[in-house]
Amino acid sequence: MTLLSTRDDAKRVPQLTRDDWIEKALSVLIEDGIEAVQITHLSRLLDVTRGSFYWHFKSREELLGALMSEWRARNTGVMLDALSAAPTLADGILELFSIWVDHTRFDPKLDQAVRDWARRSIDVRGRVAEEDENRVKSIAAFFEKHGYEATEAFIRARVIYFTQVSYYALGIEEPLTQRMHYLAAYFQCFTGRQIDERLAEAFLTRIAHERANT
Repeated sequence: MTLLSTRDDAKRVPQLTRDDWIEKALSVLIEDGIEAVQITHLSRLLDVTRGSFYWHFKSREELLGALMSEWRARNTGVMLDALSAAPTLADGILELFSIWVDHTRFDPKLDQAVRDWARRSIDVRGRVAEEDENRVKSIAAFFEKHGYEATEAFIRARVIYFTQVSYYALGIEEPLTQRMHYLAAYFQCFTGRQIDERLAEAFLTRIAHERANT
Protein backbone atom coordinates (compact mmCIF):
# COMPACT_ATOMS: atom_id res chain seq x y z
CA MET A 1 0.00 0.00 0.00
CA THR A 2 1.38 3.40 -0.97
CA LEU A 3 1.54 5.96 1.77
CA LEU A 4 0.14 9.34 0.80
CA SER A 5 2.24 12.42 1.40
CA THR A 6 0.92 15.24 3.55
CA ARG A 7 -0.01 17.23 0.44
CA ASP A 8 -1.70 14.23 -1.20
CA ASP A 9 -3.69 13.69 1.99
CA ALA A 10 -4.81 17.33 1.93
CA LYS A 11 -6.20 16.87 -1.57
CA ARG A 12 -8.64 14.25 -0.27
CA VAL A 13 -10.41 16.66 2.05
CA PRO A 14 -12.53 19.71 1.23
CA GLN A 15 -10.23 22.41 -0.05
CA LEU A 16 -10.14 25.07 2.61
CA THR A 17 -8.36 28.31 1.88
CA ARG A 18 -5.66 29.91 3.98
CA ASP A 19 -8.25 32.50 5.01
CA ASP A 20 -10.56 29.75 6.26
CA TRP A 21 -7.88 28.58 8.67
CA ILE A 22 -7.10 32.12 9.79
CA GLU A 23 -10.77 32.92 10.42
CA LYS A 24 -11.29 29.76 12.46
CA ALA A 25 -8.09 30.39 14.41
CA LEU A 26 -9.21 33.96 15.14
CA SER A 27 -12.55 32.76 16.46
CA VAL A 28 -10.80 30.21 18.72
CA LEU A 29 -8.36 32.86 19.92
CA ILE A 30 -11.24 35.16 20.85
CA GLU A 31 -13.38 32.48 22.51
CA ASP A 32 -10.80 30.24 24.18
CA GLY A 33 -7.42 31.98 24.18
CA ILE A 34 -4.12 31.35 22.43
CA GLU A 35 -3.48 27.96 24.08
CA ALA A 36 -6.52 26.58 22.23
CA VAL A 37 -5.13 27.62 18.84
CA GLN A 38 -3.65 24.20 18.07
CA ILE A 39 -3.47 22.45 14.71
CA THR A 40 -5.29 19.31 15.82
CA HIS A 41 -8.05 21.27 17.55
CA LEU A 42 -8.58 23.50 14.50
CA SER A 43 -8.62 20.47 12.21
CA ARG A 44 -11.38 18.90 14.28
CA LEU A 45 -13.42 22.07 14.26
CA LEU A 46 -13.08 22.36 10.50
CA ASP A 47 -13.64 18.61 10.03
CA VAL A 48 -10.49 18.11 7.98
CA THR A 49 -7.16 16.37 8.45
CA ARG A 50 -3.98 18.01 9.71
CA GLY A 51 -2.68 17.64 6.17
CA SER A 52 -5.06 20.38 5.06
CA PHE A 53 -3.36 22.75 7.49
CA TYR A 54 0.12 22.02 6.12
CA TRP A 55 -1.10 22.73 2.63
CA HIS A 56 -1.28 26.41 3.66
CA PHE A 57 1.14 26.79 6.58
CA LYS A 58 4.57 25.42 7.37
CA SER A 59 3.96 25.47 11.11
CA ARG A 60 1.76 26.70 13.93
CA GLU A 61 4.16 29.60 14.33
CA GLU A 62 3.40 30.73 10.78
CA LEU A 63 -0.32 30.66 11.58
CA LEU A 64 0.24 32.72 14.73
CA GLY A 65 2.15 35.26 12.68
CA ALA A 66 -0.80 35.44 10.30
CA LEU A 67 -3.13 36.10 13.24
CA MET A 68 -0.99 39.05 14.33
CA SER A 69 -0.97 40.42 10.79
CA GLU A 70 -4.73 40.10 10.58
CA TRP A 71 -5.16 41.90 13.89
CA ARG A 72 -3.04 44.79 12.64
CA ALA A 73 -4.86 44.97 9.32
CA ARG A 74 -8.31 44.97 10.91
CA ASN A 75 -7.88 47.06 14.02
CA THR A 76 -5.03 49.41 13.13
CA GLY A 77 -5.64 49.70 9.41
CA VAL A 78 -9.22 50.89 9.80
CA MET A 79 -8.09 53.66 12.18
CA LEU A 80 -5.31 54.87 9.91
CA ASP A 81 -7.59 54.87 6.88
CA ALA A 82 -10.22 56.89 8.74
CA LEU A 83 -7.76 59.56 9.83
CA SER A 84 -6.02 59.85 6.47
CA ALA A 85 -9.34 60.38 4.69
CA ALA A 86 -10.72 62.99 7.12
CA PRO A 87 -10.59 66.58 5.78
CA THR A 88 -11.24 68.27 9.15
CA LEU A 89 -10.48 67.68 12.81
CA ALA A 90 -14.14 66.98 13.60
CA ASP A 91 -14.45 64.54 10.71
CA GLY A 92 -11.45 62.54 11.93
CA ILE A 93 -12.45 62.41 15.59
CA LEU A 94 -16.03 61.50 14.75
CA GLU A 95 -14.84 58.79 12.39
CA LEU A 96 -12.74 57.32 15.20
CA PHE A 97 -15.83 57.36 17.41
CA SER A 98 -17.76 55.66 14.62
CA ILE A 99 -15.17 52.91 14.23
CA TRP A 100 -15.02 52.21 17.94
CA VAL A 101 -18.77 51.71 18.26
CA ASP A 102 -19.04 49.67 15.05
CA HIS A 103 -17.67 46.24 15.90
CA THR A 104 -17.81 45.14 12.27
CA ARG A 105 -14.98 47.60 11.60
CA PHE A 106 -12.96 47.56 14.82
CA ASP A 107 -13.16 44.24 16.67
CA PRO A 108 -12.73 44.89 20.43
CA LYS A 109 -12.93 41.18 21.28
CA LEU A 110 -10.03 40.48 18.94
CA ASP A 111 -8.08 43.38 20.41
CA GLN A 112 -8.57 42.07 23.95
CA ALA A 113 -7.76 38.51 22.91
CA VAL A 114 -4.44 39.64 21.46
CA ARG A 115 -3.71 41.60 24.66
CA ASP A 116 -4.46 38.48 26.72
CA TRP A 117 -2.09 36.57 24.45
CA ALA A 118 0.56 39.24 25.09
CA ARG A 119 0.46 38.43 28.81
CA ARG A 120 1.77 34.96 27.93
CA SER A 121 4.34 35.94 25.32
CA ILE A 122 7.16 38.46 25.61
CA ASP A 123 7.38 38.66 21.82
CA VAL A 124 3.67 39.39 21.38
CA ARG A 125 3.81 41.87 24.27
CA GLY A 126 6.45 43.80 22.38
CA ARG A 127 4.41 43.76 19.19
CA VAL A 128 1.30 44.99 20.98
CA ALA A 129 3.28 47.80 22.62
CA GLU A 130 4.68 48.75 19.22
CA GLU A 131 1.20 48.73 17.70
CA ASP A 132 -0.20 50.89 20.51
CA GLU A 133 2.64 53.33 19.92
CA ASN A 134 1.93 53.42 16.18
CA ARG A 135 -1.77 54.08 16.79
CA VAL A 136 -1.04 56.90 19.23
CA LYS A 137 1.52 58.43 16.85
CA SER A 138 -1.01 58.38 14.03
CA ILE A 139 -3.66 60.14 16.12
CA ALA A 140 -1.06 62.64 17.37
CA ALA A 141 0.02 63.37 13.80
CA PHE A 142 -3.61 63.99 12.93
CA PHE A 143 -3.94 66.48 15.79
CA GLU A 144 -0.74 68.23 14.69
CA LYS A 145 -2.06 68.43 11.16
CA HIS A 146 -4.99 70.41 12.51
CA GLY A 147 -3.00 72.96 14.45
CA TYR A 148 -2.06 71.40 17.78
CA GLU A 149 1.44 71.81 19.20
CA ALA A 150 3.41 68.53 19.19
CA THR A 151 3.32 67.78 22.93
CA GLU A 152 -0.35 68.65 23.27
CA ALA A 153 -1.14 66.57 20.20
CA PHE A 154 0.68 63.58 21.68
CA ILE A 155 -1.03 63.84 25.07
CA ARG A 156 -4.47 64.26 23.52
CA ALA A 157 -3.79 61.25 21.30
CA ARG A 158 -2.83 59.15 24.32
CA VAL A 159 -5.90 60.25 26.25
CA ILE A 160 -8.36 59.49 23.47
CA TYR A 161 -6.75 56.17 22.54
CA PHE A 162 -6.07 54.71 25.97
CA THR A 163 -9.50 55.82 27.19
CA GLN A 164 -11.02 53.65 24.49
CA VAL A 165 -8.70 50.70 25.14
CA SER A 166 -9.57 50.88 28.85
CA TYR A 167 -13.27 51.02 27.99
CA TYR A 168 -12.92 47.63 26.28
CA ALA A 169 -10.58 46.16 28.90
CA LEU A 170 -12.95 46.99 31.75
CA GLY A 171 -15.89 45.48 29.87
CA ILE A 172 -18.05 48.55 30.45
CA GLU A 173 -21.63 47.89 29.44
CA GLU A 174 -23.36 51.08 28.35
CA PRO A 175 -26.27 51.54 25.95
CA LEU A 176 -25.19 53.21 22.73
CA THR A 177 -27.87 55.87 23.17
CA GLN A 178 -26.37 56.84 26.51
CA ARG A 179 -22.87 56.95 25.13
CA MET A 180 -23.93 59.08 22.22
CA HIS A 181 -25.71 61.43 24.63
CA TYR A 182 -22.24 62.42 25.83
CA LEU A 183 -20.91 63.08 22.32
CA ALA A 184 -20.41 66.83 22.69
CA ALA A 185 -18.76 66.43 26.10
CA TYR A 186 -16.44 63.70 24.85
CA PHE A 187 -15.49 65.78 21.83
CA GLN A 188 -14.66 68.82 23.96
CA CYS A 189 -12.73 66.71 26.47
CA PHE A 190 -10.61 65.07 23.78
CA THR A 191 -10.05 68.09 21.53
CA GLY A 192 -10.51 71.16 23.73
CA ARG A 193 -12.99 72.46 21.18
CA GLN A 194 -16.74 72.50 20.84
CA ILE A 195 -18.42 70.46 18.16
CA ASP A 196 -20.76 72.09 15.68
CA GLU A 197 -24.30 71.12 16.70
CA ARG A 198 -25.40 70.38 13.15
CA LEU A 199 -22.38 68.14 12.60
CA ALA A 200 -23.07 66.32 15.85
CA GLU A 201 -26.72 65.81 14.94
CA ALA A 202 -25.81 64.45 11.52
CA PHE A 203 -23.33 62.06 13.12
CA LEU A 204 -25.87 60.79 15.66
CA THR A 205 -28.43 60.24 12.90
CA ARG A 206 -25.87 58.29 10.89
CA ILE A 207 -24.92 56.07 13.83
CA ALA A 208 -28.57 55.35 14.61
CA HIS A 209 -29.22 54.45 10.98
CA GLU A 210 -26.17 52.17 10.80
CA ARG A 211 -27.12 50.42 14.03
CA ALA A 212 -30.70 49.90 12.81
CA ASN A 213 -29.39 48.18 9.69
CA THR A 214 -26.96 45.79 11.38
